[in-house]
Amino acid sequence: MNPTFTVVIPTYNRAKFIRKAINSVLNQTSKDWKLLIIDDASTDHTRSKIEKYMYHPNIMYHRMEQNSGIGKVMNQALSMVDTPYLVQLDSDDWLPKRTLSVLKKYIHKSKKSTALFYGNMNIWKVRSGKYTKTIKVKHKTFHNKYQFLKYNRWMVSPRCYRVEALHKVGGWDTSDRYEGRIMEDRRIILRLIEKYRVRYINQILYNRTKHKGQLTDSKMKFRRNYLRKKTFKFYLNRWGKKYKAIYGYKEGYLVIKRLKKVRRRRR
Repeated sequence: MNPTFTVVIPTYNRAKFIRKAINSVLNQTSKDWKLLIIDDASTDHTRSKIEKYMYHPNIMYHRMEQNSGIGKVMNQALSMVDTPYLVQLDSDDWLPKRTLSVLKKYIHKSKKSTALFYGNMNIWKVRSGKYTKTIKVKHKTFHNKYQFLKYNRWMVSPRCYRVEALHKVGGWDTSDRYEGRIMEDRRIILRLIEKYRVRYINQILYNRTKHKGQLTDSKMKFRRNYLRKKTFKFYLNRWGKKYKAIYGYKEGYLVIKRLKKVRRRRR
């Protein structure tokens, strides 16, 4: 019988962290999973770090021919997944032991039109190999697509997607000027949330790290803000031009401070 989940670990030069991510899958209380590691043409010793896991019948490894970016990596993963659900686990993060058990419980309780399940997470700071918990991020239920569009906290995690829904919306968008390397998480959820339900689970289901390798320079902030504005405008237009965005900045990033209802002129 095919497992319920494929946990996908997209990775690029995360040899220092990837074993922790893999072990967190192996240690799940639920064994109802496959693990797919997609290496985006790493130039470090990522491959040697994962070789000892390749004996496991439920672990697969695929290396991209060239560095392609997270959007194309996730589309490659989608083309290989044969389970009903896909859980994305970044290679420098890890899952609590009961994550898949909890997700499975809520999947059984939810309508088939639910395309995404997510929960809360802990943020850990990593210095010299030591992990220090900094904050707990509690997400929320989105009652409509506009609430998610203007959500400006940490991106929701874990992201457990219904694979059929991912195929129906066309997977991850790589048509932008950065070819899906930026904001792939927010943009795939926007594709889903306009057609499907999403389900919030009020439990810690993910551990995310902050470390030196994630530093964002001013050039990257410019790119992200460019794509954020383009994305916001695209969906507001697509959804009927009912609202106008009032923009602001939070920690250097463009955000929607509020949505103003557009008044239609009577003819």
